[in-house]
Amino acid sequence: MDIVLITQPRIVQNEAFLICKLFDAGLEKLHIRKPAHSALEISSLLDSIPKDLWSNIVMHRQPELVNDYGLAGYHHQEGEEIRVFTGTTSQSVHHLEDLSSLNTKLNYVFYGPVFQSISKKGYEPKVALSFVKETLSNLSKLTVRPKVYALGGVRRKKIIPLAQAGFDGFALLGSIWGHSEPVVAFRKFNDCYLESVKNPVLA
Repeated sequence: MDIVLITQPRIVQNEAFLICKLFDAGLEKLHIRKPAHSALEISSLLDSIPKDLWSNIVMHRQPELVNDYGLAGYHHQEGEEIRVFTGTTSQSVHHLEDLSSLNTKLNYVFYGPVFQSISKKGYEPKVALSFVKETLSNLSKLTVRPKVYALGGVRRKKIIPLAQAGFDGFALLGSIWGHSEPVVAFRKFNDCYLESVKNPVLA
């Protein structure tokens, strides 16, 4: 399974430093989602991050920055017209029926919430995980399809249930940024994931 980390919606103090430490801790892909900030403000954040990490960063809402910085790709909001970039193309999906008709131009999608959100109060799943599992099982039979990453309420104890449901990965936000030490929280999460991979009998 793949692990993606989404930034906090607002730029915070020492964020570039934290991002570097998270990559040092094993993070492979970061999504920068800052809906309240301009392209100029996000550019300042990117300028504070070493260039060798830009190819591991995906951008939300500011497509012009993808080519300007040679980023990993662009993530679309639900309903946004799909743009194709040299990097990855992804999108958020919030309705189960939409998983059955995904755009094949997409490399992966975020589907959620799968559990009660940690960062958004009252943001809860619309359908049971068992129904999601059935849809993912049907999707897995397709020759060409985007990967599906779980979003919403993903904690360490949820890794195995998500793998059993058929998700290709998961996106983290509240479980990391809600912690007083985000780097420590991510390292524990990553270690837990690696342990589940080494010991599949736990599933």
